[in-house]
Amino acid sequence: MQVRTRRQPRERTRADLLETARRVFEERGFHAASLDEIAEAAGYSKGAIYSNFHGKNELFLAVLTEHVERRIRALVAVALDGKDFEAGVRAVARSGAQFGRREPQWTPLLVEFWIHVSPRDDLRRAVLDLHEHQLDALAELVAELGRRHGKTWRIPPREVVRGTGAMGRGLALERLLDPDTSYAETYEELFVAATLGVAE
Repeated sequence: MQVRTRRQPRERTRADLLETARRVFEERGFHAASLDEIAEAAGYSKGAIYSNFHGKNELFLAVLTEHVERRIRALVAVALDGKDFEAGVRAVARSGAQFGRREPQWTPLLVEFWIHVSPRDDLRRAVLDLHEHQLDALAELVAELGRRHGKTWRIPPREVVRGTGAMGRGLALERLLDPDTSYAETYEELFVAATLGVAE
């Protein structure tokens, strides 16, 4: 792809790099993807990456941040419109299952990055802060869903979110070994059962 030479607004360049980086990371994995490959696929020089990010770790962290914010918005959009409590819970489960079908490589990529950052304290802290932000935002969503339908939680909403998220990641990894498994249906029913089971 021909490298663009005309000056473009920094925001457009960053957006192009993030969109392309996500696609390349999902196709190749975090470690196998190179900055040269990402820059070429986006139509920029490698210098464009370094003018926006300090390196591959920061680039992926930016991709992850964008992903987290997008998922939070998507779940907020569906969770509170249900006619009753179970309908709201099921809408959240269905949204997660649909995401898994659309982007099956995201969870393996995320786990690869978590393993990569786990021994690197500064980077691990940044990823953990983002994860905690996601937990907090979705815990507030779960709490509001309960309030709207007169439900209380036997465990804190934050732990409901943590547990169902871990379940979803686990099922997504199971699918790596058995791609024909009915992931979406299994996830939805387990998510609903687990969530209803800790509400009263």
